[in-house]
Amino acid sequence: MISILIPTYNFDPSDTVKELHSQCSELNISFEILIADDDPESCMESVYKDLSTLGNVTATINPRNLGRRENRDYLASKARYEYLLFLDEDAVITHRSFIKNYLSVLKPGMVVCGGIDYCSTLPLSEKKKLRYRYGLRSEVRAASDRNSAPYSSFITFNFLISKEIYLKLPRHQEIVGYGHEDTLMGYDLKYMFVPILHIDNTACHSQIDSNEVFVNKTKEALENLSRMVSRGKIDEDVQMYKAFSRLRSIGFHVILRLFYSLFGKELERYISTSNPALWIFDLYRLMYLSYIQPQMTTPGAWK
Repeated sequence: MISILIPTYNFDPSDTVKELHSQCSELNISFEILIADDDPESCMESVYKDLSTLGNVTATINPRNLGRRENRDYLASKARYEYLLFLDEDAVITHRSFIKNYLSVLKPGMVVCGGIDYCSTLPLSEKKKLRYRYGLRSEVRAASDRNSAPYSSFITFNFLISKEIYLKLPRHQEIVGYGHEDTLMGYDLKYMFVPILHIDNTACHSQIDSNEVFVNKTKEALENLSRMVSRGKIDEDVQMYKAFSRLRSIGFHVILRLFYSLFGKELERYISTSNPALWIFDLYRLMYLSYIQPQMTTPGAWK
């Protein structure tokens, strides 16, 4: 019936695993929960050993680091069932009908996205972080809104896909490290004519990156985006590229490139150590993309 796949990196997903196990057991369906920790030096061995005592749960630590996409692929290759439910490691299930809601719309050949939210129980200090505020603005969207642009709204945080479709998805050399894996997966599903249905069945982010970590991840994501631009793999469905493309059409990207050369490092420090307005963060992203885009031609070219 369903394989629930949770790629982790030295992270304890016990609460989520136990909740999912309880829901699947109550529904009396065939299921399994597979966890693969991609940190060979993970401290979670005892946690995974305890989780593996639950029926239908297998938790392992990879002997070598595979990377984000490769770890997902590894889990998919080990899955026994026809449908794969992927959840990020920090996804928290906040309602008892989570699995039931997915099963109610399950159809062969269709991908279903449940959506993303941020835990309301997070302390105020976490809610002040840039990652939290950016996520609320850019990622938390109702299904009716996401269904108006189903492919560009695709996010890998919480989605259901058939194993057959997933294993046919191509792998892209442009994706190095963090960022835009879901963008290209959305395009791949579009060009494969696989329908995507978005439903209001959110899982919640429970871990919020520090500003410094989020800035570094943002730079990785922009470097991936730049490689995608250079290879002509995206269009203006991607909002950051749409904004960059319009600025480039009037030559303003040259000014932003110069600004980053002069002030980029200072702006990074400011964003990393304070609580900047989101428009400042957006400006920084455009500056960095303008700075690196002419040089980003091959995977790994930007160091």
